[in-house]
Amino acid sequence: MKVILLVIDTLRADHLGCYGYHRNTSPCIDEIASEGVLFEYAYPTDVPTQPSFTSMFTGMRGIETGVVSHSPTESLSEEIPCFPEILSQRDIITAAASTLYMMRRWFARGFRYYMNPVAGVRRKLQQVDAEEINSFALQWLRENYRKDFFMFIHYWDPHSIYRPPEKYRRLFYEGNECNPENHSLDTVREQPVWPFVKRHLDAIKEGITDIDYIIAQYDGEIRYVDDNVRNLVGLLEDLGIYDETTLIITSDHGESLGEHDFYFDHCEVYETTVRVPLIIRYPQLVPKGRHIKGLVQSTISLMPTILDLFGIEYEKKLEGKNLIKLVNEEEEPCSEIYVNQGLWTAKRAIRTEKWKLIRTLDKAFWETPEIELYDMQRDPNETRDLAAERPDIVDDLDLRMERWKRRRLGKRIDPLKLIVNIGLPSRRWVEAAARRQGLIEKYEEWRARVDRAEKVRHA
Repeated sequence: MKVILLVIDTLRADHLGCYGYHRNTSPCIDEIASEGVLFEYAYPTDVPTQPSFTSMFTGMRGIETGVVSHSPTESLSEEIPCFPEILSQRDIITAAASTLYMMRRWFARGFRYYMNPVAGVRRKLQQVDAEEINSFALQWLRENYRKDFFMFIHYWDPHSIYRPPEKYRRLFYEGNECNPENHSLDTVREQPVWPFVKRHLDAIKEGITDIDYIIAQYDGEIRYVDDNVRNLVGLLEDLGIYDETTLIITSDHGESLGEHDFYFDHCEVYETTVRVPLIIRYPQLVPKGRHIKGLVQSTISLMPTILDLFGIEYEKKLEGKNLIKLVNEEEEPCSEIYVNQGLWTAKRAIRTEKWKLIRTLDKAFWETPEIELYDMQRDPNETRDLAAERPDIVDDLDLRMERWKRRRLGKRIDPLKLIVNIGLPSRRWVEAAARRQGLIEKYEEWRARVDRAEKVRHA
């Protein structure tokens, strides 16, 4: 058995052609999806990066592992195994091409080969290029393709800063990105996070006024990654192992690109951030061209799926679904899913086929309601909050979420509340950015305005 888990960081499902996007960002990934199975509604249990990947490797939610943010106070217990450790214990060769180890050491647990092309260059942790990752991953495959293996490949490119190679920067954009008459970024300029956002935009190009240009750079990063996925697929074909390799493509989370007044990061639990692509190609077990419409918790479903592919029975019951069995109708999709956000804001969401309820524990820099309710069938873009109109649905979903939380926690403290109590990591980042740019007084003025609005709302 050969398995490749390919995670493309910060990749929105709805910016891929196979998920209906209007731009040609992903011709290779679209082709892979047409030859395998695509899960239309896949969600991580936790965002952003560190809790999401912890969930992937352990098959457990952040509410159980305690990793729900990027806080230095969090750590993963050695008693909780990562599935590459389980594979290695069964003498299965494990390899990774990734920089994640520079974030948290547990991301390297269980890998016999760990290849980091920018080791020691911390500023490139999230700015490593797909070609750099491929230079290690593809060479390893050339040397080991005759063996059974599990390989983890991690591309960062769609993550900010959106700065694709030159030939991709005008691929999806025509116009003047610095037109002073364009006011599409005025809203974010009046937010407390502007110093942080400005630093990232200036790294793309100083003086940008057009949000469409920024979105085009994000899409250019996706197309760049897709071209590198094609190089990976081409090698697998040349080696004669493409059809005998299980290829799983997914992401840790998506990205906000101005929706709900969140800009160029993954700050919340709207669909833009929590709906991710999930595609599996393996002709021997997966039917061609299938779309699964049910809800799936993607991150916690990878461990049971991969262990089963290698014929490993795990002694502990895992919550996640075996995705292969789900495709072949041996398992049912989730009736409800739950997602945590613990970095930029502190939020928890429950989603059913029809409804989505969001509860905010800490709004941080944004004037967002404590409770939001959306009809996902009539309003998939979450534009109309129905919380005030449907208190019956709010009460039902809120109670279900509370009971779910108590079952998961037992007598333990909710780690999301712990993060709120010690302070969200994002607060320090934004304040530091404001100080560096000489905007600390303006930043404090913005924060005071948000706090006043919150007091008025509660009054």
